[in-house]
Amino acid sequence: MRGLILVMLAMLGPPLLVVLFVTAHMGLPSPAFFFEHARRLPALARRLSGRWGGVEIPSPYHPAPGPPKRDLDGWYRDGDDLYRSAAVPAYLARLRWIAGDSATTRDLWWMALNPLIGGPLALLTPALISGGLVVVWLQRPALGGAAVLLGIAVGPAALRWHARWTGALLAPARANAGQVLGPRVLTGLRLCASVALAFMAVVLAVVQVLAIVLTATRLWPDAVLAGRRYVSWRRVRLGVWTGVRIAEPYRGEPLPPQPDHNGSYRTMWGEFGTVHRTRESAARARRWQWIVRDPASWRDLAWLSLELPVAVVLAGPAALIAGGFVICWLWVWIHLLRSVGWQVPWSPDDLLHASMPALAGVPAPVAGMAAAALGIAIAPLVLRWHARLSRLLLAPSKAAVMSQRIGELTTSRTQLSDAQAAELRRIERDLHDGAQTRWIAVGMTLGAVEDLIARDPETAKEMVAKAKALSVSALGELRELIRGIHPPVLADRGLADAVRTLALDAPLDAEVRAIVGGQVAPPIEAAVYFAVSELLANVAKHAEASKVLVDLRHTNGVLKATVTDDGRGGAAAGSGGGLYGIRRRLEGFDGVLTLVSPPGGPTVATLEIPCALSSPRTPSSSEKGSSTC
Repeated sequence: MRGLILVMLAMLGPPLLVVLFVTAHMGLPSPAFFFEHARRLPALARRLSGRWGGVEIPSPYHPAPGPPKRDLDGWYRDGDDLYRSAAVPAYLARLRWIAGDSATTRDLWWMALNPLIGGPLALLTPALISGGLVVVWLQRPALGGAAVLLGIAVGPAALRWHARWTGALLAPARANAGQVLGPRVLTGLRLCASVALAFMAVVLAVVQVLAIVLTATRLWPDAVLAGRRYVSWRRVRLGVWTGVRIAEPYRGEPLPPQPDHNGSYRTMWGEFGTVHRTRESAARARRWQWIVRDPASWRDLAWLSLELPVAVVLAGPAALIAGGFVICWLWVWIHLLRSVGWQVPWSPDDLLHASMPALAGVPAPVAGMAAAALGIAIAPLVLRWHARLSRLLLAPSKAAVMSQRIGELTTSRTQLSDAQAAELRRIERDLHDGAQTRWIAVGMTLGAVEDLIARDPETAKEMVAKAKALSVSALGELRELIRGIHPPVLADRGLADAVRTLALDAPLDAEVRAIVGGQVAPPIEAAVYFAVSELLANVAKHAEASKVLVDLRHTNGVLKATVTDDGRGGAAAGSGGGLYGIRRRLEGFDGVLTLVSPPGGPTVATLEIPCALSSPRTPSSSEKGSSTC
């Protein structure tokens, strides 16, 4: 009965998938509503299959967004847009929640594939039992009873395998499907998927060629951008499937056109420019020039056109895998049908021996399993060859890499200059408003003391004490200012001990593990010190964490600092925040900030700066966590 229920749930997947496709493409006002309610089917299958198969399958969905909050001026904000009502921001937030959750894509794959994989697994036990009962009714009790007993015996195993299959798609993303299917089997399935995706590439190539020939400038940019989204997705998939990473080669989008002094818009092409009367016309022309001048657009078209002949090579092992499994599957079902009295005029053995006389006498299941095993064995090699061939066309050229690198260095230099200028202005402001004012007060007080020391010694003593207090206060402000420029603990004890000092001052349980083995350049020391300080402050303020671990080490010419907390997660390096400031500070030293903070935690922030070490420092210890330097 449980198997029949799971089969019915599998049969509901394709109709629901059609409904979702129609609602998403017919312009209905709320596709998020349909997708959100469609989650009930995979949620029910996840709960029932996991309970009956003895496999825990947790829910993979991100937490739903809360209601939008009204600003102080009464408006509701969504990005840079303002709304009077909360309805539109709430809908857009839920739409992003549905579309941005990878579990939504896995739900759609489950609806499409479950009738082909999960359905037969769930149907195995009911088919054996019902078929056995039919055979008993046909006066063959021995064979029928054996089928019933076999169905009862394999029932728990079938449900368990069904639960594992369900967990491979419907569990959270960190549950690796390779643990369920095996890495080589998973690679074989990916190879078969690559052959199918090659036809999509050919369709996009034909669309681009037709757009160039028939519509020239009008629809060509849209066709190129559609193909670019597909190629970017395939570039990422190839890297995940094979480990062959392919960088993005595209140039940045052009800036919006700006009007001339006479109100017209000008775009440059060759030696002569074109004058446009409207902003839309200039933007369309600039967008077209951006597409044409980007070599990556033409290389994408070449890759899309070559995918079909490449797929012919990939189709060899893919056909071995798919054909081997199909032969075995047909052989099992045909023998089950014949066991219940159905007359099937052909069998996989007959087809196999007729098409390949050399395999005469070899049973179809043996030949099918051998073919599938051969295809799975060579699938990793063929898939890796495909990824490396794709990298020749899809990776950025040396000139593009150099141009991108120059742009990044120019941007980071500008940001570093701006940050230094802002820091100098802050120091000047602090000196002018703080220490300078107090020293002026000290000078004025001492001047008054000169006039009073002969006439009123007691008052003069009081004013001297006041001047002394002002000088101590000014000295304290100067020390605070110097500490903000370059903390003395860095110069005295080095980066590792300075980070330990930050951990000792943190208002939560902090542990430091440091393996540096030398002295870092002072500017890089200061950048890492203040970045770690900002991260610890963010953990204490926002993460609701109880523990934090700071791992500081220098390996392979890279200084790496990792801050991990057990808080609630959900951190983001948005523009204007503290994490964005850290990223800007590190970019001046060619460093990067990597943030992994899923909802529910943990949050892992990693700072990486390429640098060399000078003379090593003396090892020291910390009371709050073990470390080695």
